Amino acid sequence: MSKLKLNADSGGGSVAFEGAASSSSDKVIKFPAAPGVIVQVVSVSTTQTATSTSTSWSTTGFQTDITPTSTSSKILIQCSGPMTGFAGGGTHQRGGLKLYRGGSGGTSVESSTNGLSCQYSADSTYSDVHLLWWDAPATTSAITYTIMLSRRGGSGTYSFIRDGAQTGTLVLMEVAGL
Repeated sequence: MSKLKLNADSGGGSVAFEGAASSSSDKVIKFPAAPGVIVQVVSVSTTQTATSTSTSWSTTGFQTDITPTSTSSKILIQCSGPMTGFAGGGTHQRGGLKLYRGGSGGTSVESSTNGLSCQYSADSTYSDVHLLWWDAPATTSAITYTIMLSRRGGSGTYSFIRDGAQTGTLVLMEVAGL
């Protein structure tokens, strides 16, 4: 692990940047904690397609972990899912995406029946989906956040990143307690 420390000439303090501990965590950058400061950012990208014809919530396989440095930290979660929508099934299709804390066996971060994103459309209609959530997990243990999907209505196949030619991104940012 490498650490870079910058000291102010005028005695105004210092800033330290801590590099990744291993090559498996090379997408993690940690910054010093102060209220409202982004402490660390974890991101993952995928081109993996996930589909559902079920009204039960199932995993997209799109997930990543973060280990908060303080129980007072908040986690800002952003997800983009390009070309998400329906193949077949006629009109009045409805599909949803949820964010689970604790992996696919965990719990939803919110209580909506249809999820953080609910698309209403006809068959063969796709659009980009963007999720944004502010979570307060109150832990310093590793947390897995997973994107889940479900066909909420209609008879078509609900797809997340439909043909694998686009890239979805999941970003977790730890924000020091406010």
